[in-house]
Amino acid sequence: MRFDDGDSLIESLHFKLSETGLNSGIVISGIGMLKNVTIGWFNLDTSGYEHSTYSEPHEVLSLSGNVSLKDGKPFAHIHTSLAGRDNRVIGGHLFSGIVCNTVELFILESKSINLIRQKGDTFRPLGIK
Repeated sequence: MRFDDGDSLIESLHFKLSETGLNSGIVISGIGMLKNVTIGWFNLDTSGYEHSTYSEPHEVLSLSGNVSLKDGKPFAHIHTSLAGRDNRVIGGHLFSGIVCNTVELFILESKSINLIRQKGDTFRPLGIK
């Protein structure tokens, strides 16, 4: 999938997943550039994410994760590594980001196994149906 300058990556991805009917798969690769990025780190002590936001453009070094059904809709669980102008790398769970120029994302669809986000006490674990 290709995303264009100004697209909200996660919002546009969920739209494309719904539009194509892809609801189970593995995000194997992603490259491009994002700005206004919010990433998170899961704090085990608080059972919640700590968020960091970066407004300046960052090169996408990697995007990986999975696509599953969550509450009957396609849901992308994505982690990322990003590099800024100074070449320092940041990363974590990708909550949001605006495409800067382009993002190219490769998803390997799973047709034989359906991935589903199950109900959980502190998070929604991945299950197979």
